[in-house]
Amino acid sequence: MGPDRPRPRGVHDRLMAKVLVLYDGKEKYVLVTVDMNYMDLDSVNALKLLVEKRTTIKGENIRIISSHSHSTPGLFVLRNSPDLGFYENCDGMEERRRELVSHVKTSCRKIAGAVCEADRSLVPAEIGFGRGRAGYNIVRWNKAGNLMRYIPNNAGMRPNQKPLDEMFVMGVRAKITKKTLAVFYTNSAHCICVCLKSDLITADYPSYTAAVVEKTLGGLCMFAPGTIGDQHPRDFDCGYKAAKIMGEQLAEEILGAVKKMKYSDKLSVSARQSAYRMLPDRKAGKRREICTRTVMSAMAINGHALSFWPGEPFGMVTKKVKAVSAFSNTTVIANTDDFKTYFVLEKEFHKYKWEAGAKPWNYELKNGDRMAVLAVKLLKGLKRQL
Repeated sequence: MGPDRPRPRGVHDRLMAKVLVLYDGKEKYVLVTVDMNYMDLDSVNALKLLVEKRTTIKGENIRIISSHSHSTPGLFVLRNSPDLGFYENCDGMEERRRELVSHVKTSCRKIAGAVCEADRSLVPAEIGFGRGRAGYNIVRWNKAGNLMRYIPNNAGMRPNQKPLDEMFVMGVRAKITKKTLAVFYTNSAHCICVCLKSDLITADYPSYTAAVVEKTLGGLCMFAPGTIGDQHPRDFDCGYKAAKIMGEQLAEEILGAVKKMKYSDKLSVSARQSAYRMLPDRKAGKRREICTRTVMSAMAINGHALSFWPGEPFGMVTKKVKAVSAFSNTTVIANTDDFKTYFVLEKEFHKYKWEAGAKPWNYELKNGDRMAVLAVKLLKGLKRQL
């Protein structure tokens, strides 16, 4: 389960892996959303290898996006897990390792199977894009010491201001029947409406969003977390009622965006990725081994750019990337292909005294600045490809 969660005693709603395969006549590109707290790089690479063996899809064109619900399991090889510190001193460590290995193998097989099924089900389609106002989140703030305070951000909390990061909505429908095949959307808020109020497994508010959208439109409703490093739901740790309210409000935004979409049967997709070595926090000492390998990537779909991050970017990072992006329509997506830490801008982090940083994961704050530069570089490269 997610951070600070006990072992679950049951399941509230089923966790899903949902797949969208885009084929532009030359290459196939895949977006996979999974109801997982996170997946680490080793697990993702194993999953991509399975897909490559069974399809013609290149692993470098696959993006695995975890929802980061704190009421779901993580998928990781233990030695590289950001949560290793929670387990290394626990009783039954070897048993825990065996459980994790079995969990990784089973989950990777299931998710790879979903990708293969989607690849076999390709049909002529149309694609459209929209935006929504996600006004249901707050900024996490720590003014001094250990006193944690929560203040509303400008994401719709006050009606005359724009959201920190608007919802990105992409709709895909069958060209002949016009039936919805998939709706892919982002929202910048942790999936923690339920969290400590239940010891059941749940995808949190995205499950309620999906229930409404899929019942109304058909097809799949796929959730990707946006700028979540410093973003909480307004009603967090409040239970299933809060998750239902938030999920259904997001569904209204999505349905409104889909209704206004202009669809096209033209598809242009390009993707780039780059390896990155995380800078470890040398002052923290060698409390445990950490994995510094990770990957940064970007994808452009009909001129809409998606910047994928291997962890939780803060709003300050998103603003910087979008301000200098080579694309006028740029969306930052968290927890893709790996999970490492919070990504912040070091100067602003110290200026505003944020409550969460990179230290618990033994990484340097300056990784955020360095990866923001890499993100912009990848977006520029995508632009040149088009």
